[in-house]
Amino acid sequence: MLVPAALVIALVAASWLVRTHLRLPGKGRDAAYATAAVKQVAGFAVPALAALLLIGRGGALVVMPGEFVVAGWTGDAADLLPALAVGVAGGTVIGALLARRRWRRTGRRGPVLGEIGWLNPRNRRELGWTTLLAVLAGVSEEMFFRLVLPLLATLATGSLLAGQLVALAIFGAAHRYQGPAGVLATTALGAVFAALYLASGSLWLAILAHVLVDLNSLVIRPAVTGAWRRD
Repeated sequence: MLVPAALVIALVAASWLVRTHLRLPGKGRDAAYATAAVKQVAGFAVPALAALLLIGRGGALVVMPGEFVVAGWTGDAADLLPALAVGVAGGTVIGALLARRRWRRTGRRGPVLGEIGWLNPRNRRELGWTTLLAVLAGVSEEMFFRLVLPLLATLATGSLLAGQLVALAIFGAAHRYQGPAGVLATTALGAVFAALYLASGSLWLAILAHVLVDLNSLVIRPAVTGAWRRD
């Protein structure tokens, strides 16, 4: 119990330190986007992989840990793909329409709930950066928040529910830069990603869902509200 608990603390601390203090040389928005991309990998994916290797659970990237199986039914990930496709398509259309309506009324672009600040792309070049960030965030954050952190917290507490709640709370807190509405929306999405992972047994299905959601916020909605046409 003590070792997993210590690893949870070390994992969260290492991630926070990297994401807070890491800076790449250079100025301007390109350098800022590059720093954000490196932070995703160094702050989430690398600590997650290190923790898995330390506890001898590298295979958990492919096969869901036994501690998670007790959550209930684990089916074939392919069975959930149609529902995921419908949900993402519907969310994309509705979100894009709402974002465009808000843009026309207020001049504000990006997500409908929460704010992403300077990350909001302003032109085609920056849309390329945010596409990269969406992919990196989906992979890195799901490894960290849906696999490693809840696994360690579950081992430390002996409770799958406690482990999931700990990971979900920290996931929401990590997105506090989006403001209260963004934290609430992110926490709700985290719960959906966790349920998708536990139900399907596939971390990669949760990663796919996360990437698609981030592409909506960071690429599609800014694009339909002017970023694609601006130099």
